[in-house]
Amino acid sequence: MRGVLRAVPVALVSSVVALGLSSPGESVAPTVAVPLVRAAPTKVMAIGDSITAGADAAQGGYRTDLWQLLRADGRPVDFVGSMSSGSAALADKDNEGHGGWTIEMIQGSVVGWLNTYQPDVVTLMIGTNDMHTDEASGAAPGRLSGLLDTIAQTLPNTQTFVSSIPPINDELKDAHVEAFNATIPAMVATKAAAGTKVTFVDTNPAFSNPFDMADALHPTYGALSKAAGIWYGALTGQPLVRLEAEQAANATLTHVQTGRITSASGGGKARYIDFADSVVAFTFQVPAAGTYRIRARGANGIGTNCSHQVAANGGVASPVVYPSYSWDLLSVAAVDVQLKAGQNVVRFSKGDCYTELDAIDVSPVPTA
Repeated sequence: MRGVLRAVPVALVSSVVALGLSSPGESVAPTVAVPLVRAAPTKVMAIGDSITAGADAAQGGYRTDLWQLLRADGRPVDFVGSMSSGSAALADKDNEGHGGWTIEMIQGSVVGWLNTYQPDVVTLMIGTNDMHTDEASGAAPGRLSGLLDTIAQTLPNTQTFVSSIPPINDELKDAHVEAFNATIPAMVATKAAAGTKVTFVDTNPAFSNPFDMADALHPTYGALSKAAGIWYGALTGQPLVRLEAEQAANATLTHVQTGRITSASGGGKARYIDFADSVVAFTFQVPAAGTYRIRARGANGIGTNCSHQVAANGGVASPVVYPSYSWDLLSVAAVDVQLKAGQNVVRFSKGDCYTELDAIDVSPVPTA
């Protein structure tokens, strides 16, 4: 079986996963860009190229799972933009993802978008189409800096999160990517120190395996699910820890099969959780006792809501319910469990009808 992905912030100790989670109730970040309680929905504008627009199988990029993760918390959010793309797994399809666009092209339209939609939050992943030549890639950091300045000057109170860009399956172009990505943290830190509301988000750990890329330029649906978890952590101040159901380092499978599929974040998922004795048992550690949220990513193609039963440390099981999109379009559903300090075992077993299990994301129950 595959080992734990570099994208997942976990440490393995004797095949037991130790989660680097904050204790329940502990403040993780001074500002939450997408709060749990707000008089009006937080308006989020995703800006970028085809990776944002949705060149993946679910046609929504990282937006698909980011929206589902925010919804699982009950966070009021409104994705905004002039474009609309995504699958049934993404109910709010508005965005500013433009296939083939460069930083300069985004710069030419961004003021109009911002003035029209007045986003509270901007998520920006742009630059891949600037990496094809030495000249364009060399100019990209300056153009990104100018774009960030334009956003801040147009809407000074909008919080912008700017991401690294994914690798390119071409040695020369990927060298351009690495050089470009290396400039972003210091650029953002300088602007933030001067009072600009901008934060750097490193999404590249989500694209660390060969199966994470659908082609030379575009990540898979599963890899973008991992990136969504990183975006979620940045926007909410609550990092998530992802555990892959099909990986032996994370879970023990009983009367359950595994299968490979690119829509799964680790390249595979646990299938046929169909029998009375079918169990996916995750073993991991948390630093403090309390209530934790399990966000399960499952595939349901039955045509009606289906569920798993989830129990922590032999306690009473609660259902986690997944809507039916398809076996290749995954949904995120949440269930809260009581965990103890140290090692815990959380068991997923058969519920109503059938759902396959890709992975779980774990954190203390959000309070902000």
